[in-house]
Amino acid sequence: MNIRSTMKGNLCRSLALWLGILLLLPSSVLAVDIEEVIWGFNNQQAKGKCIPLSLKLSNNTPDVFDELVQLNRLQYGGNKVGAPLCRKIFLAPYSSQWVQFYPYIIDERQGEWSLNWGPRFIYSRKISRNGAGTSNSPSADNQISCIILTNSTSLSQSGSHFKRYPEELFPPMVTATDSLDEVVLDHVPRWDAARKQSFMDWLYRGGILHLLADTSGTNLNFTTSMVGLNTPQDHFRVGSGLVVRHQRKLNQLTESLAVSSVQDARSDELSTTGASKTSSPKSGQSTTQQADSYYYGDANSKILLAISEMTHPDHNWFIIYVMTVLYIFLIFPGCYLFNKKQKNYHYRNSLLFLLITVGLFSILFWSVGKRGYGETTTINSLVIATPLEGDQYDLKCWVNAFVTSGSEYEFSSTGNGIIFTTAQEAEKVRGAIYNGLDGIFFSDIPPFSSRRFMYRIKAPYKDQNINVIDYEIDENSQLTSLLIEARSALPDNISKTQVIYDRKIYDLRQSEEDGRTYWVLSNSRIALTDWNTKLTPDSVYARRYGYRNEEMDTTRLYNNLYENMVMNHLNLHRPSEINQYQGERARIKLFLYAEIPEELKIKTNVQGVQQGRILFAYDLPLPEKKNNKND
Repeated sequence: MNIRSTMKGNLCRSLALWLGILLLLPSSVLAVDIEEVIWGFNNQQAKGKCIPLSLKLSNNTPDVFDELVQLNRLQYGGNKVGAPLCRKIFLAPYSSQWVQFYPYIIDERQGEWSLNWGPRFIYSRKISRNGAGTSNSPSADNQISCIILTNSTSLSQSGSHFKRYPEELFPPMVTATDSLDEVVLDHVPRWDAARKQSFMDWLYRGGILHLLADTSGTNLNFTTSMVGLNTPQDHFRVGSGLVVRHQRKLNQLTESLAVSSVQDARSDELSTTGASKTSSPKSGQSTTQQADSYYYGDANSKILLAISEMTHPDHNWFIIYVMTVLYIFLIFPGCYLFNKKQKNYHYRNSLLFLLITVGLFSILFWSVGKRGYGETTTINSLVIATPLEGDQYDLKCWVNAFVTSGSEYEFSSTGNGIIFTTAQEAEKVRGAIYNGLDGIFFSDIPPFSSRRFMYRIKAPYKDQNINVIDYEIDENSQLTSLLIEARSALPDNISKTQVIYDRKIYDLRQSEEDGRTYWVLSNSRIALTDWNTKLTPDSVYARRYGYRNEEMDTTRLYNNLYENMVMNHLNLHRPSEINQYQGERARIKLFLYAEIPEELKIKTNVQGVQQGRILFAYDLPLPEKKNNKND
């Protein structure tokens, strides 16, 4: 009986203790709950892109929640990797609101994240993938993302063939719309100015918009920055984007009808040019498709790896190897031989010998290994710039910052809607990322090491005012002549100028006349499929180890990355994608590869040399050809 009474008393005391601990816990432990999660625009994670992750957060306590929260990527086992995405959250008592983060998706099969808050961010809520796609096939990666923008009252309505997406969650910055391809609209969204501009930037950059009539059968009437959508034609262009009108109801618009309407619109555009309507046949599809299984990994990580290898500590490996051999010898048999010569206090002298050896060589290895030999703090960058309306450019940037003095550094840029990511899936980064209007990236960088990362931003830069003046296309859909004019000053030190038309790459020759720049075709032209070798998985590693044994020519290394930059812009990451690519034959793509202008370089407190290249990518329409003959 005494034993039972004692056990019962201990149990009661334990329960009372745990109850007291729970009562003493701060209310923030239970403050945040996640009611709903929306990955991207259609619950699919887009590999290799920053997507909008929409979280509906609720505060179920009588206290105000006003804290900094973190979104962390979790590795298998629950370890945090990369740099956390941070933002301040305010939730009134018993309230809820939508909050957006912009995580980078490396692998669609990896979807474990956590939302953290509280002292040292010890409290958390895990975020599941919520049914995100896990297919690893090439076709799954290239699925078209098409959504219907709807208001909250019509989200639950059925009868549509497309995924519905809340219009109030459309990102307020174009840099978060990379994973969106097409949009269906049957009403005028109730947006603020930022979301209106973001949507028009997305369209101008190359999006496709399907416009339906309102309930009365009349065209929608847009205002302010969206007034350009009131053009009455059945289809028209907004920059590189295409708008197609449909004279049918929402439940009558199917995926096949949407695809055919876009094809018809492009066919009508083609009929006004001198190009043939018959496409040239594709070749080599079967062999390239089989080779795709060997092409894996994140394309952006490969670019980051390539620029990080341009600057690295050049250690004196001969001295390190000699020290390693000597250290091993002193441990054994050196310690054993020293012990045999001792007459007294064998083990004490041996332990002292061992401690001195370990301590001395630890200092030597630290001294020799940490320092470089003539390296300087350097920032290497690559940028893809896509023009937007009004002297603005959409920038995609890769950066590697190598420092000789360890510290916490800051990175930012001039523009709107900046999104940083370390694109990291293996290493935890000591720092913090604040994305948005005044976005900034804080990162700890040890001495003689580097930090590589990416960012997206809409930045101001002068419009080049480039247009196609004249061209000729033969019956095989090949350019035989081309004249392009730039009416504004171009960036300095352009190293390469090319156009892609259909599936051919053409070199251009530059000339100056009356203060204007012109380009015409040169004699060099190749098939786009010739760039397949640039996607070889071993090419990055061969280049990496080659740097160790030769003097690096930074200009040559940057030039070797040109093709990878073009293919990244075209979203071509596998041989099969290159083989199947076919550009719009009523338009050409112009690429200018130059040194990064000073105003587009990253802003940072890293005191060192900044160098890099920028790829200006233009999507230009071919002017109308009168009395043309099409097949």
